Amino acid sequence: MLKLFFCFIATFVIVKANGDFVVLHSPNSVLFNGDEEVEQSLLKEVLAAALGFTVKSRGAWSGMTITDPFSLPEAVVAVVIEGVDSLDVPKGQRFPLDANEFEETTWQAIRERLEERDNDNTLVRISLGDGLDALGQSALGELKPTPIDETSLKSLSLSKDEDKKFLEEVQLLHAIAKKAPSAIKPDSKPDIYWLVISCLRPIFDAYGSNSTTSREALLFLNNALAVIHDAFIQAYDGQVVIVAFTNNASKAHHIRSVTLGRQKRDATDMGDKKKNLESTLEAKSQQNNTEFNNNNNNNNIEIKQNDQQDENKNIEDEEDSNTDITSTSESGSDMSTSTASSDIRDDSGVTETDQDLTKTEHKINSNIQSLGQEAYNLSKKYTENYPIIFNIFLWFGVVFVFSLLAICIVISQMDPGRDSVIYRMTSNRMKKDN
Repeated sequence: MLKLFFCFIATFVIVKANGDFVVLHSPNSVLFNGDEEVEQSLLKEVLAAALGFTVKSRGAWSGMTITDPFSLPEAVVAVVIEGVDSLDVPKGQRFPLDANEFEETTWQAIRERLEERDNDNTLVRISLGDGLDALGQSALGELKPTPIDETSLKSLSLSKDEDKKFLEEVQLLHAIAKKAPSAIKPDSKPDIYWLVISCLRPIFDAYGSNSTTSREALLFLNNALAVIHDAFIQAYDGQVVIVAFTNNASKAHHIRSVTLGRQKRDATDMGDKKKNLESTLEAKSQQNNTEFNNNNNNNNIEIKQNDQQDENKNIEDEEDSNTDITSTSESGSDMSTSTASSDIRDDSGVTETDQDLTKTEHKINSNIQSLGQEAYNLSKKYTENYPIIFNIFLWFGVVFVFSLLAICIVISQMDPGRDSVIYRMTSNRMKKDN
């Protein structure tokens, strides 16, 4: 039983938090604190919010706080390490990461977010696994990595393909760090630099994650991250957010399939509930229509019976000439009263049926609406002009209040001398001159 419990806990941890999100640097206007888990699908909102963009997707993460909205970062540098679950980075703020999507999906989402506002941003994604030949002339200019010094290697070897490819990626990181301070010119427009490392996983598979070779590879990677950290801080004068996170594609695919399956089941359940409500509404409508037809038939039978009675009375009145006129009028009045009452019953029956049908439809429609709100948790929709109008009213109110306060302070400290407006408007001498 105890072994089963530990297996359950291990499975839960693997599924729920299967990566690391490390903030290597952030300016004083954006603070990262705590250790709350963050989903990778929410990283685009976190990084976009750090650059001053409006958050669109629903989600809650309390790990980031913007302290100064007037001094936001000018760029985001993200280093993605594919195929691994954790990073042994000595510096930075670490958060557990739920890798629920691929890194390229996250990149496309944040790139589209920046392109919606301005097409003149610097948006760079470099997959270091493609090598220098595939990169060619990158967005940072021509990259010239330095040759690898074999004497500095202990467990890694250039004769093995896995080791050589990883070392080439590390050298490309050093080349990017060397080129960044001279190639980057900050222009107060938000920029994104997305660097992908994909050759660390083959080393872990070949030697094991706790082997000496894997530890040496992590040491080279940490040194390269430190160089990237210093280079981009120098290029943007500290106004940059530098992060690194892991992304295991196989687990991201598994979690995505599980999530999609759960969403399909929820959609199926929602459709079944809606069909049941619609069938209930249809059955209720049919029942009300049946009652309505029955009421009409009963009323028609009553009316025919009353007409037959009227005809019989008229024949008896014609044959019996000695019948008193008063009794005839009374019987006629009674029959008219009975006919009127039958008409009233007819009208009232139809009205009550219509009211019951209307109330039933309104109740079922309200149930369907409330069920949809509970299932999807929909928020209130705003127009595209809402943030513009909100900002206009907000800042006009702020400027107006502070202007009025300054005017009041200046007037209260004004010296009412002979050459001031206050003296001229309150002087008795002016009245005498006039």
